[in-house]
Amino acid sequence: ILDLMNEKLARIARSISLVSLSLGLILTPLFFLPLTTDYFQFQKLVLFFLLTAIALVSWLVYNFSVKTVRLTFSPLLLPWLILMAINLVSTIINSPNNPEAWASRPALFVAVFIYFVLATTLINSSKIVKKILNGLLAAGVILAIQSILSITGAFSPSTSLGAGLPAYLANKAFSLTGSPLTAVIFLATLLPIGLIFAFKTKAGPAKLGYFLVSGLLISSLILTGYQLMPKQELAPLLLPKLAGWSIAVDTLKTKPFLGAGPMDFLNQFTQFKPIGLNQTNLWAVNFSASSNEYLNLLTNLGLLGLAVFLLLIFTWNKLIKRDSGTRTTSTQMAVNWAVIVLLISALLIPFNALHWVLLTGLLSLSVGLNKSKNLTKVKDVILTINAITVVEPFEITPVSPTAANTVILPVLLGIPLLITIIISGYKIGRVYASEYTFANSLIAADANKGADTYNLQIQTINLNPNIDRYHIAYSNTNLALASSLSAKTDLTDQDKQTITQLVQQAVAEARTATQLNPNRSSAWANLANIYRQLINFAQDADQFSIAAYTRAVQLDPANPQLRLDFGSLFYSLKRYDEAIARFQEAAQLKTDYANAYYNLSHAYQDQEKFLEAYQAMQSVISLVPADSADADMVQQELTDLQTKLPKTTAEPTAPAADTDAQLTQPSAPPPAPEDFEPVNLEPSPTPSPSPNP
Repeated sequence: ILDLMNEKLARIARSISLVSLSLGLILTPLFFLPLTTDYFQFQKLVLFFLLTAIALVSWLVYNFSVKTVRLTFSPLLLPWLILMAINLVSTIINSPNNPEAWASRPALFVAVFIYFVLATTLINSSKIVKKILNGLLAAGVILAIQSILSITGAFSPSTSLGAGLPAYLANKAFSLTGSPLTAVIFLATLLPIGLIFAFKTKAGPAKLGYFLVSGLLISSLILTGYQLMPKQELAPLLLPKLAGWSIAVDTLKTKPFLGAGPMDFLNQFTQFKPIGLNQTNLWAVNFSASSNEYLNLLTNLGLLGLAVFLLLIFTWNKLIKRDSGTRTTSTQMAVNWAVIVLLISALLIPFNALHWVLLTGLLSLSVGLNKSKNLTKVKDVILTINAITVVEPFEITPVSPTAANTVILPVLLGIPLLITIIISGYKIGRVYASEYTFANSLIAADANKGADTYNLQIQTINLNPNIDRYHIAYSNTNLALASSLSAKTDLTDQDKQTITQLVQQAVAEARTATQLNPNRSSAWANLANIYRQLINFAQDADQFSIAAYTRAVQLDPANPQLRLDFGSLFYSLKRYDEAIARFQEAAQLKTDYANAYYNLSHAYQDQEKFLEAYQAMQSVISLVPADSADADMVQQELTDLQTKLPKTTAEPTAPAADTDAQLTQPSAPPPAPEDFEPVNLEPSPTPSPSPNP
């Protein structure tokens, strides 16, 4: 009776594990929740983690029931294991204390490795594979319909379908996958599956259904793909290939083997950004991924990471080659072509979590299809406490009568894995809770609820104190509250004390962000801006701001906006020579940067160098579109300057116009309230209760 119960439990556990794995592949492309700052990739990652964990626990129960451990060994197993290990080691070396880094690529690669091991072990027939592929096609149908409706404007507020929908759902760029580009790649990957099944299936309703599905996928690909073409409404912003290669090469000069770290591309981009990008419409874009996945792996995981990925592809290619006396079935052909399309797409775009999940799932199905006809490339082994047995891959694991009714090996394997699942689940839960709370704080900020924003961001930091962007946001919240409170008339002593507290916290949080991510230029720029806004509130804030801007420029040397901001600081301090130098650097970095020339002209005017001011303003007038709001203002300023010139003026040669030019004059830091004693800047280690501005 006990053996019968164990067999029943084994069947149930195996079914739950297999269903969880199937749902992980089918539902991940469609799943999103508007509860965190990232509605899509983060949510998909959490769902995939959850379903993989359920599959793993069920597999452990299955092992316990049959008193053995069964695993599938395929040629792809070792490359996957090494790729996961490289992700972990690179993260340990480059970002050991960054939970955001750990919760992204390293956690993803651990999850996809576990998924691969479980899926290749449990999938043992072409029938299971075809059911999963049909599920993927069903997901593709849902996505194709949604994409067509979004692209054609069916969800716009003026339509019956769009009435009452949230704004993000009514947007043409909305996609269940996270972006139209990701949707196109997903549908293109599924298209070979639909077409091969359509042509290879015998005449009947199923054949017609596959043709209809394929036609729907093609229609969605054409409509969405057209909108992604250059100069179209939804054209994606991708880092040019030459720029991605240049950044990868510069990174490898110092970190050749393991790269910069799985989530550190943004820092590499700002440090090694080619100046030529400043002459394109991408000049103000900070890219968090390279031009394609191969360059992304080369930059983030180094030569070893790319080499192992190429080894994975080479090994898979060897796996799918036909042995003599065998033929390639339609299911095998469908999976093979889907993998090929996905690997080709990796030459065009950087992968996100969905792409890696899809690739892992398809490679797992490819291994599963090789578990038949006595192929020797894939082996199933059964491990017991006293034996290792090679078995037929398509056989269900029997309850072991030779294991002396012991479950020592499944227990020895299961206990550490269960502990790991519990600890990982707790950590991921805190990450999710912090993202949820942070998203609510941003909603409160948009609603101008200062106290709610303040308190929610304190909760966010308490849940996950090692994320630099949380501290950056909280520093600006403190600064905004201090600015709002200082605008009151007749400040009380309590108000002044609260302002002092908020100012100190703003600085402390901005400093913390730079300590958590010392190579992030934007963190130093935020600290510099915080100090700049406090020049009239705090002692030596100007010197601290200069030091922070200097570090930000070192980390982002090709950023013209950063040089402009730095120059504006010097301008507000009436240090005109240094301001002019920074404005000139901005203009050199981006020769069509109208705002750099405009600020340069004003700096020269304050030095009464009217000839240089006039020449700079001439550059502005040549760059500002004639029909823009700034054109008349610049022309009037140029006319005024002309009256202050010597009789002969040199005409400069100006570059082509920047149609996105927007002119802003250097601004002075906000004034402090009357009788306000300057703050002595000291770090504030612990956030205090909510102020009442």
